[in-house]
Amino acid sequence: MCIRRVWDARSADLNLALYKRIAASTFPRLKKLILYGFGEPLLNSSLLDMLKIAIENLPKDSEILISTNGSLLSPKLSEKLLKYGVNNISLSIDTNDLVKLRYIREGSEPKSLIKNFQYLAKIRSKKASFKLGLEAVLMKTNLLDIPSLIEEAAYRGVDYILVSHAVPYTEEIFQETAYLTLSGGILEMAEAVMGYGRRLMLEAVYEALNYIYGVNTKLKASKIIEDLWHKAGKSGYWINLPLLFESVDKVTLSKEVEKVFSLSRKIALEHGVNLILPSIYPDARSRKCPYVDRNTIFVRSDGALSPCMEFAYRHIVYVNAHAKNIEPIIFGFLSEESVGEIWSKEEYSVFRDVRRRMPENIPWCGDCPYSSAKCFFTQTNEMDCYLNKPGCSECLYSVNISQCNI
Repeated sequence: MCIRRVWDARSADLNLALYKRIAASTFPRLKKLILYGFGEPLLNSSLLDMLKIAIENLPKDSEILISTNGSLLSPKLSEKLLKYGVNNISLSIDTNDLVKLRYIREGSEPKSLIKNFQYLAKIRSKKASFKLGLEAVLMKTNLLDIPSLIEEAAYRGVDYILVSHAVPYTEEIFQETAYLTLSGGILEMAEAVMGYGRRLMLEAVYEALNYIYGVNTKLKASKIIEDLWHKAGKSGYWINLPLLFESVDKVTLSKEVEKVFSLSRKIALEHGVNLILPSIYPDARSRKCPYVDRNTIFVRSDGALSPCMEFAYRHIVYVNAHAKNIEPIIFGFLSEESVGEIWSKEEYSVFRDVRRRMPENIPWCGDCPYSSAKCFFTQTNEMDCYLNKPGCSECLYSVNISQCNI
């Protein structure tokens, strides 16, 4: 499920000299430093040096977060990280079923991972100087394991659990996802027509052709669709009927996800754990960019400054039943400019201003009938049909389907 399996980027660590340059100009004003990207932070041989620099430059009340797969998080290293100022450690554990975990996290050794997690949890139980979290990527494979994972993690004393749906970088993972991109409000309105399937659209086409050629016919299917469109329009939505009828299995699955989430919330509440669940259905009217909302930037290993992780590298994503080419969005390079200089650029300011009012300024393609029919504007992220450059009209993070630990 990892983007590293499909991109063509060269793997590299953030250079320590560049890190020092960023630290000198930026860290004194930071509230949070997040040391992870599309890679394993504990593989960076300069990590402890980076933490030392962070402690010397960050305000005393800043948070330093490390998100790790846990494989290298030995007891010795855990203690070093805490000694060097890390006060939020999150481990990626998708299930407490070790057989499934080995399958999902190919190449990992689940027993070592769990052992490392348990040691860290033991330290956490003795001193409350850091937050301990868990991150799980949700797919069909591990859906039913989420409640027991939460219970086990709660027993070990974690502070928070963040669950995110998988971002489908391959068609195979797209088939494994357990969410819909149609607005939840639409599903409620369209429940009465779900049984018709694509036949409803086909019959509406026949009715239209009969009308054109003067054949007297009763406009039944056309009337159903017209009424549905009218009802949706009054509520501020569009309706993507092709995607709706293609997602019948996902609609059924979503009911199971609702039950799992309900049980998970109950378990988390009983144990006092902060459970951060994703949405199952988007709402086109309440979208927001988590990066803009929290004044967060993403620094690539070569110093390129991107507005978010998703726009940092060239890759493909599968969304709304089609493949989309994501081109990198880079506003500057920190090897040449400071964070403040790049942040203040007009193009970056406009980018943020537009996304502070996403429902007004940016379309949501999940509810548009053209999105699953190879619409020109859905082929890449370079521009949407409102002429925003770049386009965020199919961003899974904006509707809380996928979540970053930021």
